[in-house]
Amino acid sequence: MKLLSKRAQLSLEFSMLILSIIVMSTFSIYYFLHNTFNEKERTMDKIDIGAKTAVSLVNSNYNGTYTRYPLIYLGMKYDNSKTNVTIYIINRSPVNSYTNNFIINYIINTQHINNSKYNISISYQ
Repeated sequence: MKLLSKRAQLSLEFSMLILSIIVMSTFSIYYFLHNTFNEKERTMDKIDIGAKTAVSLVNSNYNGTYTRYPLIYLGMKYDNSKTNVTIYIINRSPVNSYTNNFIINYIINTQHINNSKYNISISYQ
């Protein structure tokens, strides 16, 4: 009986040790990621993801958007303050204002971008 109780005690101690290592690792990873990327860098990433998704949705004629030829997302450029963002898109046919507004509004609404802080524009190539 004594041997069984010692095994249970060792098992409990080992489990607690593993749990504490996992918790400390989680906090270390969170601290590293939180301090490595500031708010503006995370926002730029969200704008980039939103723009890629919006172009993909436009190419599938989502929500009444239409282009004669598919749009190609080239990337984005921003100024030093990271508040003026330009999205670059290749198009082979004119893009109407509804589609243009859809792309910008999709980025702002789905990625929760503060449009009073960030100015997003589109440049067609």
